[in-house]
Amino acid sequence: MRKVYLLTLGLVLLFIFSACDQEQASDSVIKEVTVTSKGRVIQSVLKPLERNTNSEEVNVSFQSLMAEPDVSIPYVKLGEIIEIKFSNTAPNSYKLTDYILKDNGTLKYKKETAEPVNVEWADKTATFKLDSNMAAFLSSDSKDYESGATIRGFRLTGEWLDQTKEITFVIRTDAK
Repeated sequence: MRKVYLLTLGLVLLFIFSACDQEQASDSVIKEVTVTSKGRVIQSVLKPLERNTNSEEVNVSFQSLMAEPDVSIPYVKLGEIIEIKFSNTAPNSYKLTDYILKDNGTLKYKKETAEPVNVEWADKTATFKLDSNMAAFLSSDSKDYESGATIRGFRLTGEWLDQTKEITFVIRTDAK
């Protein structure tokens, strides 16, 4: 009888310790992100993400960000560095994608024209140089080639432990 009691107590303690460890691990998942370029803060949205996201859901992320009345879309010159700083920890895996957007936040071209972005990591900060996006040259409207007329949306999907999150931000820049 004593062995059964000790075995039950051991299993209960094992369950409690594993639950505490899992809770502590979830606390280390990203809670805040800051996107900047030359010291200017670029408004971003951080949200949980389902694993299979289609282009309509990508549109919704950019549209909701651009629809907020307080948001002004900053101009970032080609060649400038953009930093994405994570509050707690960098993702275990990530993918940063660059989209060309319309004024309302929808994708201007098919999602196949989106370009992956190479990122450099230092501790909890990802940086990349803003290069031109080849899809910006698909437009036949001459106004799209004026200074600051190209709207680009960036979407970083990252995985932290058992969670997948998305960070989206939007900038204005030049086509070339």
